[in-house]
Amino acid sequence: MLYDETDPRALTREEIEQVQLFRLRRAVKRAYEFSPFYRKLFKEKNLTPDDVKTREDLRKLPFTTKGDLRERGYPYGGEFLTVNLDEIVGWHMTSGTTGVPTVGAYTANDVELWANLVARSLRTAGVSRKDIIANIYGYGLFTGGLGLHIGAQKIGAKVIPWSTGRTEALVKTLKDFKATVITGTPSYELVVAEKIREAGLDPERDLNLTIAVPGAESMTPEMLRRIEKELSLLSRGGGAREIYGLTEAIGPGMAQECPHDSHEFMHVWTDHFLVEIIDPETGENVDEGEEGEMVFTHLTREGMPLIRYRTRDLTKLVESDDDIPYPKVEIMKGRSDDVIFYKGVKLYPTAVNEVLMGYPEVLEYQMVITKEPQKFLLLVETNNPSEDLRRKIVTDIKNTTFVNPDVEFVNPGTLPRYEGKSKRVVLK
Repeated sequence: MLYDETDPRALTREEIEQVQLFRLRRAVKRAYEFSPFYRKLFKEKNLTPDDVKTREDLRKLPFTTKGDLRERGYPYGGEFLTVNLDEIVGWHMTSGTTGVPTVGAYTANDVELWANLVARSLRTAGVSRKDIIANIYGYGLFTGGLGLHIGAQKIGAKVIPWSTGRTEALVKTLKDFKATVITGTPSYELVVAEKIREAGLDPERDLNLTIAVPGAESMTPEMLRRIEKELSLLSRGGGAREIYGLTEAIGPGMAQECPHDSHEFMHVWTDHFLVEIIDPETGENVDEGEEGEMVFTHLTREGMPLIRYRTRDLTKLVESDDDIPYPKVEIMKGRSDDVIFYKGVKLYPTAVNEVLMGYPEVLEYQMVITKEPQKFLLLVETNNPSEDLRRKIVTDIKNTTFVNPDVEFVNPGTLPRYEGKSKRVVLK
């Protein structure tokens, strides 16, 4: 079926399901025939592609994990490649700070697919060819910069490829070029907002920003609302609309928040990704609307397709309730492997984020958890440190998480950031 891949409204719900089923069968056959990893897996399970024709049949296969990619997919894409190396035009990969990096290999067709998906996401967020986009995602091995760049150009928008850094100069560029959209990590977008005010500018009066497209970090509705407030987006009828993706999927462009979603859900592009939600403990599929871990299967990726990949991201899947027919996933609640056991309590970093982003005085923060002696230190960037603020933060964190932190205030810009992403959890 031919349709405009950049248009989130090009298909009906029924057509999406038809396309998904057709592409699933084709993707499974491709993986079986050309991927050494999956061919071996099929044989171990005594399966052939004829045994996997429906969503339910897919459950006959085991999950693919990040560990599999590190062990069998490095370098180049390893046993997951379904094309000759000559057909690969490049790679993106994770930073590898915790071990062997996770690699994503791209053919020319994959790059075109990626551009279409990001373009669809941007159109869903309200971006058009009339917009001027300041792209402050990092360029390089990180997927954010180039992904948003090619997607924006696909819809004809004008892109300022800024990346991260030189923030004072960026503020001048936003003003002089009358940029209408800013794309980047939420933590760096808030740094930009702070620099705008330090420059003596009023975002509502002096800038033209209407839409922010934050991604690449876990975030909460409070954080998105803060971006809207600090950049005065709502005054122009716009807003902050999250984009979701990961290196293993293809990069940003797997799911997108639309103006209707109010920071609760994102449309997920199920014509290209078959999505399951599983119980992270048992691996069993949960019912629609129940929270669990998101698992995806590539339906159209050419160079390095994955089957039943465990993202570790916690969410739920529901049907669309607006004019975009694609189903929705809830904005990620965190990761199933992010939980920290501290003095017998399960501590979720997203719960801490939700509390701290409710304080306008808090610019950034970092959780430092030590084992010996057991200690929870919360480093907080702020321009206005006070004992009253410290007391309020300690009380709110304790009431929310049942953990009592030590709070230490630090100067703005003190805490480390990588490619515009904040490092918010340190375990020692």
